[in-house]
Amino acid sequence: MRIAAPLPLRIAAGLLAVASLGAVGYHALHRRDSHSPEALLARADHLSWLNSWIMAAPLYRQAEVGLRQKGQFSKALYAQVSEMPAESESSVTIPAQIALLRHDLTLPEAHDPETRLRILTILGMLETNYDAGMARKTWAAVETLALRQHHFLLASRAVGEQGIAAFLLGDIGTAKKDVVRAWTVARVADPAAHIRYASVYGAGLVELHKYQEALDPLNEAIRVAKDTPDAAYPSIAITAKIEALSGLGRNKEALALAAAELQKVSRYHLAGHLYELYQVRAAVYESAGQWGPAISDLVESARYAKQLSYWRGLTQVEGLLAEAYLHQGNLKPALNAVNEAIQANEQIPDEMYFVPRDLALKARIMARLGNVKMSNALYEKSADMLDALLSKAPTPSIERHLLNDLSEVYAGYFASLVRQGKLTDAFRAIERARGRVEVQALTDHAVVAPHEPNPVDRHLTALNVALLNTDNAAARGRILHAIYGAEQQLNPSIPADSTPPKPVAVARLESDLNASEVFLEYVLANPQSYVLAITRDTLRCYMLPSKSVLDQDAGKYRSELIRQQADPTLGQRLFDELLGGIPEVREKRALIVVPDGKLDLLPFSALVNDGHYLLESHQVTTVPSGTVFDILRHRENSVREDNLAYLGVAAWISHSPKTTLIASTRRAIRGPERSEFVALPESRYEVETIAKDLPQPDTLLLGAQATETNFKHLPLARYSVMDLALHGYVNPEFPARSALIFAPERPPIDDGLLEVREIRNLHLNASLVTLSACDTGVGPVGEEGVADIENAFLDAGAQSVVATLWKVEDQATAHLMTTFYAQLARHEEKAEALRQAQLEMLREGAPPYYWAGFVLDGDPNGGIVQKSGGNLDSSRNVQ
Repeated sequence: MRIAAPLPLRIAAGLLAVASLGAVGYHALHRRDSHSPEALLARADHLSWLNSWIMAAPLYRQAEVGLRQKGQFSKALYAQVSEMPAESESSVTIPAQIALLRHDLTLPEAHDPETRLRILTILGMLETNYDAGMARKTWAAVETLALRQHHFLLASRAVGEQGIAAFLLGDIGTAKKDVVRAWTVARVADPAAHIRYASVYGAGLVELHKYQEALDPLNEAIRVAKDTPDAAYPSIAITAKIEALSGLGRNKEALALAAAELQKVSRYHLAGHLYELYQVRAAVYESAGQWGPAISDLVESARYAKQLSYWRGLTQVEGLLAEAYLHQGNLKPALNAVNEAIQANEQIPDEMYFVPRDLALKARIMARLGNVKMSNALYEKSADMLDALLSKAPTPSIERHLLNDLSEVYAGYFASLVRQGKLTDAFRAIERARGRVEVQALTDHAVVAPHEPNPVDRHLTALNVALLNTDNAAARGRILHAIYGAEQQLNPSIPADSTPPKPVAVARLESDLNASEVFLEYVLANPQSYVLAITRDTLRCYMLPSKSVLDQDAGKYRSELIRQQADPTLGQRLFDELLGGIPEVREKRALIVVPDGKLDLLPFSALVNDGHYLLESHQVTTVPSGTVFDILRHRENSVREDNLAYLGVAAWISHSPKTTLIASTRRAIRGPERSEFVALPESRYEVETIAKDLPQPDTLLLGAQATETNFKHLPLARYSVMDLALHGYVNPEFPARSALIFAPERPPIDDGLLEVREIRNLHLNASLVTLSACDTGVGPVGEEGVADIENAFLDAGAQSVVATLWKVEDQATAHLMTTFYAQLARHEEKAEALRQAQLEMLREGAPPYYWAGFVLDGDPNGGIVQKSGGNLDSSRNVQ
């Protein structure tokens, strides 16, 4: 697996311009300008402000000579140091330039504030490519001095550069805040900085694998550069766009763009840009399975990084080269390459992003070479370093992306320990990653009480309402762009420097299980996958087919079910691949599954064995991890005398329910667009019928009263059961925007979209939350699980959540839900009640599409009705 840098050398401070691209503008203006050194200096400053350092360099050289002849030594030093960025693209090494600049700061000529500010600015630019810790301090000094000299735009740039340095140091929360702040100013008053920060932000999104999202800021940077006379060529954006295109599977376009770039910059021997282009093109070749050309490009990239002493670049590319050699089975060159990567990282010890990757990579190589003891030590150190990096992730979304990007650290260690027969240690290794976001939410849940919206909240609400109310493609594009900008100003939702969660011990998990349960934790990998099977008395591991095979089979079977097709042959093959070789499955009737990869979206209950669905013989529950399961099973919901039994919400009601079992109305939208919000005829019947089966008091929000504002202002922590019969919206590209759709309100205090990021901030204490809307268990799948609405409700405090794996029909959903709650009213436990409701639909002849998409996540045990059956109260609050 290829792992790239969070912000590699393409974020260099505008050093990678191609001189010819601005030559016409330079010569035209040069003929009009005076040849005085002061005029030359002013013209060069104009170009360098636009990051056209290569075009500015000859002007600075001429100005330096003239200023020295006139005895203006401070200005001459100013011009001299300004020549350095262009020199960085040749054979001059960055360490040598940094040392020279630091010496220049001690000269008497550097006492002039403008000259000192210029030296510090160039120093910060070079240090960004050398050592982020040094750069962060230098840019802070630039900010202070720039404000003192009333250079407010330069001060704003310095804030953005501190953010970039923070990113490289792993402080992602600070990075986001600073870069967005600088970008906001740049959009209004600083085109060159606008280009840079749009490029940097897009490049960061590429490294987080958000390719489609990245194209907007990258294309924005390219457009602004094209519209800004004398602006430097947007090399950061171009190289990041090559990666984004490849990530989207558009390799032909990516290779064409890379070839055009290489042809341009090769004429000028721009080593830094050549380093980056060869590395980026190698990634495209790898994605196409062309390992020979990929290795050749990586070797070239490493040569340029060594030439310039780009330590971060050398760390990055040598790690990628080691991975490529390992893929081909060339262990000795792989070991040499990873050792070079680690040694290069020692030159920038404050930057940790590559450290976990390189240590895990070396651990794999050492295991292949037979040195298991060293391999284990390297894996353990790698996991510890990754924990430190993850502790600075500002949001669950970024934490999930980092976990997925560096998943080899945990999964590789797990596989190595399994091969050694150390199953207890293997379980601990994989549980350090699995369900990590949910564990943090459950153990350190920050409650955000209803509050007066701040300006960002109000702006975002207005934008979402505007998006809902238009179906014009151009208008929606503009609004979505504005929504993205507003979202970047939201506060992070993970406490800074949070403590890594401690995985549950196997012995404790075994004691959590009852005699009928088996806990199955899947780890999908190539060329071999694994499943840990844990019961009250045993811990065993079984080998499975490769991740590639399982992902393909699971994806195909799910697609068949969604198309309402039966494929018993594939259902049997999946059963054999996933469960058939596990004796504990034959012995236990309750399966508690931690899925992985495409298994996260696979309904296990619809697998087939000997002509029967697994539903008929087994009860199936999913959980994000063993640690989450342990927390849920031991967490006691607080019971108060004034607790409310039930909350039912149905916003899109109709007074003309359909009479057939299988209806065509789906509880899903794609846009979201207001025109898609059709009535859900059975939703009112569903929530009212459930209310009759459960103890009271209860609360029903129906129709126009079922607004997001009314929902948020209820005492949500007091409800034991919630049934939310609503439209659902899933956004795989922006998972935090996936939402439940409430009724519109006038005026729009809230936008009616209860999004994932908002759900996490709720304070719930419910034994059961039922999300009888479409796709509530669907989201981007990674090593650490699924980012979806369902898990957000677990994060908020629900004990168990019933969610859906695809778009569900209104009538069939109401039928299943009312049957489910009727079973609960008869004192069935949650998982068994859902199974019985699904079995009833199966007996009525409904194909799996209508029942298999409903899954229970969380603790399967426990009912929701007291055994006495007595109602707490006879009151009802219908709104």
